[in-house]
Amino acid sequence: MPDRRQMRWMRVRLLVVVGLLGLATAGLVWRFWTLQVSQADWLRGLAQDQYLKEITLEPMRGPILDRHGAPLAVSVMTESIFVMPQEVQDLPGTAAALAKTLGLDARALERKLAGRRQFTWVKRRIPAAEAEAVQALGLPGVHATAESRRYYPARELAASVVGFAGDGRGLEGLELLFDGQLRGSTVLAQGLRDARGNVLFAEAAGADTASEGTGLTLTLDLTLQELTEAELERAVRESEARAGSAVVLEPHSGEILALANWPGFNPNTFAKVPRERFRNRAVTDCFEPGSTLKVFSLAAAMQANALRLDETFDCQGGALTIGRHTIHDSGGHRLRVASVRDILVQSSNVGMARIGLRLGRERLWQGLDAFGFGRRTGVDLPGESGCRLRRPGSWSEVGLANISFGQGVSATPLQLAAALGAVANGGVWLRPLIVKEIRAPRGRLVQAFQPDPAGRVLEERWARALANMMVGVTEPGGTGTRAALAGFRVAGKTGTAQKPDAIAGGYSDKRVASFMGFVPAEAPRVAILVLIDEPQTSPYGGVVAAPAFARIAEGALAYLGVFPAQAAVADARPALQASPRQDEEAVALDEEPVEAAPVGSAAGRMPDVRGLSARESLQRLSARGIEVALLGSGRVARQEPAPGTPLVAPARVRLLLERGADAGGEGGGGRPTWRLK
Repeated sequence: MPDRRQMRWMRVRLLVVVGLLGLATAGLVWRFWTLQVSQADWLRGLAQDQYLKEITLEPMRGPILDRHGAPLAVSVMTESIFVMPQEVQDLPGTAAALAKTLGLDARALERKLAGRRQFTWVKRRIPAAEAEAVQALGLPGVHATAESRRYYPARELAASVVGFAGDGRGLEGLELLFDGQLRGSTVLAQGLRDARGNVLFAEAAGADTASEGTGLTLTLDLTLQELTEAELERAVRESEARAGSAVVLEPHSGEILALANWPGFNPNTFAKVPRERFRNRAVTDCFEPGSTLKVFSLAAAMQANALRLDETFDCQGGALTIGRHTIHDSGGHRLRVASVRDILVQSSNVGMARIGLRLGRERLWQGLDAFGFGRRTGVDLPGESGCRLRRPGSWSEVGLANISFGQGVSATPLQLAAALGAVANGGVWLRPLIVKEIRAPRGRLVQAFQPDPAGRVLEERWARALANMMVGVTEPGGTGTRAALAGFRVAGKTGTAQKPDAIAGGYSDKRVASFMGFVPAEAPRVAILVLIDEPQTSPYGGVVAAPAFARIAEGALAYLGVFPAQAAVADARPALQASPRQDEEAVALDEEPVEAAPVGSAAGRMPDVRGLSARESLQRLSARGIEVALLGSGRVARQEPAPGTPLVAPARVRLLLERGADAGGEGGGGRPTWRLK
C-alpha cells in the first residue's frame, strides 16, 4: 500500500490537473462567449468583407426636356473599364495593350496598376467601340461594367441653362440646381466573390426602393432657342462684339421660350471649355440698361399721375445743367420743346431727366422697385444676381436725373425682360418661369409650375398708352426703325449705355447696346430682349441689336402661327416702302397679277414659291387663301407640301427659308438658320 506521503502527492497532482482542466474549460467558455456574443457583429463583418463585394451603383439621371418633349439632357448606358491587379499576369504587357487601345500613357497606367489596390479604374464611360476593342484583347484581370453617362443631344443649344453633370453629380445650370431630384436614389449591389476577388454572383439589394431620378420639362422651345441663338451669334459677329444675350418671353404666362448667351459651349465636352463660358450671362451679369430704362421711369411717372400725356417739356436744345454737371442728348437729337411721346421715341436724356426731377426720388424708386429692379426675379436658375438699385436717400439731384434715363442703376437681361413683359401683360408683373413640370420616371406628374403674378405694377390704361408710344420707336423718326416688321406694330425701345470703369472709376469708352420690344403691340405674343456687349462697329442698340430683334421676332411669330392681317399682307408694297430696314433679299414685289381667292379657299394646286423672299411668298400664297408658316430667314428653299400638290381645304404650307437659296432648286446653298420640326 502506498504510504501516506505518496497519497498526499497524488492528491496534489490530481488537484493540479483538475485546476488546469477547470482553467482551460473557463478559458474556452470565455472565448466562446467572446466570439459568439461579444464580438459577433465585428467578426461577421470581417467575414462578409472577405466573401461579399458591395458596390454603390448610381441610378439613371432623369431627363431634361423642352416644352414639346424634345430632349436637352438624357442618360445613356456606356462601358467603363477596370482592372483587378491581383489577377493580372503580365503587368507591363497589359498596361501597354490597354494604353494603345484607349489612348492612354502606358508608363502612367503601369504605375497606377502596380499599386496594392484590389480594384483600379482605367477609363470610364467610353464609346462602345472602345469597350469592344478592349474585351477583344482577352487580358486577364481586365473587366468592363455598364455605367450611365450624361448626354446632351442638343449640343450648344441652351447649354448655359441646362448646364452639365459629371460622375453622377450636377455641376452647372439646372443640372446643379435640381441635382437632388434628377439624380434619384442610389442602389447597393452585393455579390459573392472568390478568394481571388472575382465577383461570382451579384444582385441589387434594395432595388425595389431605388429609382431613376425625376425629369424636368422646361418652358423653352428648342426651335425658338435655335433661332434665337443663331441670330444672336450673327449679331455678335457682325458687330465684332465681345458677347451677347437674348431672352424671349411669353408675356401672359412669364414662360421663357428662349434664353441664349454667346459665346456658348458644348456640354458634352465641357472639360475642354474655359470656365467663363459656363456663366449664364442673362441671369448673372449686371449692366446699366441705359435708355431702355426710360420706359419704366416714364411708367413710374404715369402710375404716380406726375404728368399728362398731352403736355410738353423744355429740352433746352439737348443740354441740361444741374449744379456742376451737364446732361446731353446723344445721337444728334437737339429737341427744344418735346411731347412725352417724342421724349421716348427720340430717346431724349434731357426730357427724361426733367420727368424724373418732377417725379422725385421716392416715387421714382418705388416705380422701379415695383418693376423688379434691384432684386432677383426668383427664376429657377442658379447664380441669379439682384444687381443694384440704391435707396433713394443716397441719390443726389444729378443722380436722380441720371437714374431716370438709365445710368447709376444696373440690371440683368432677365430682369429687364421681365419688366418689359409686365408692360406687355397690361401692367401685371410675372415671375419668369423656366421649369414647367417635374415628372416621375413613369410620367407621373410630381409638380407643375403655374404663372406667378407678383401683382399689378401699372394700370392697364397706362400700359396701353405706353405701348402705343413705344410703337413710335420703331416707326420713321424713332431710334429703333430697324426693328420694324412689315404687317405688325412693334412696340420697342433702344438702349445704349457706357460701361463703368471698375479700376479708374467713372465710365469707360466701352458700350452695351440693346433693344427690347414686344409684338404684336396690340396683343403681344412675345417679348424679346437682345443685348450686345462691347460692339465695335456701332455703339447704338438701334443699329446692332434691333436687326437681331426683328429677325427673331419674325421667325418666332411665323413659328407660333401669328400672321399679319390679310389687308396688311395684300398691301405689302406700302409696308415695304415705309420700313427703314431693307434686307438684301427684300427685292421688288412680284408684278405678276394674282387671282384673289377668299380666305380659306383651296382651289387648284400648290404654287411654286421657291427662291422668293418671305414677303413675296406671303403675298402670292395669302392671295390664294393659303395659310403660311415661315421657318428661318432668307429666301424659300423648300416647301411642304411640294409645288403642284392638289390643294385641299384648309390649305396650309410650311416654308423653310435659307440664305443663299436659289429659285431653281430644292436645297439652296445656305445652311438653315433653324431646324424644321
